[in-house]
Amino acid sequence: MNQAILGLTLTYVALAALLLGIFLLTRLPAWIKLLCVILTSSFYYITYVSLQGVLGWPTKQELPEHFQLLAASITEPDENTGERGSIHLWLSTFVENKPTKEPRAYELSYNLDLHISLNEALMKQQRGHVQIGKRLEQIDDENLPKEKKHLSEVQQRFEFFDLPDPELPEK
Repeated sequence: MNQAILGLTLTYVALAALLLGIFLLTRLPAWIKLLCVILTSSFYYITYVSLQGVLGWPTKQELPEHFQLLAASITEPDENTGERGSIHLWLSTFVENKPTKEPRAYELSYNLDLHISLNEALMKQQRGHVQIGKRLEQIDDENLPKEKKHLSEVQQRFEFFDLPDPELPEK
């Protein structure tokens, strides 16, 4: 178990024990006691949901403008189970034209165009060509067919290309 999660769990247990002690020693109305218990219990859930990004789960934030593709996992939609499908990317962003040391995991909703371009980029990567990605302008939702639209989803487009050869200094 992650030490941060264990520490937070113990903190909330101590808070709940303190709240129980206060309730046993005071004559507050029952509705105030119940409200405090519900409020304290809701913090368990809020903290768990809020810390998902810290635990290594992929983020659904917008991808950076330029990035190096490290790996990808594609789950196609399944009409039988109702699964919408997703694309998980592991990327390194660029700082001062150098990739960062720590990669970041991103989750995108399934998109057939992105699936096709990712497959091509992954095949080139398997042949030893480092793949660089560039985020293009966002697709206008009004022009998308109904089957490609999902509520509150932003369709993003990307372009992948080989890392250019480094320029050697003149002799």
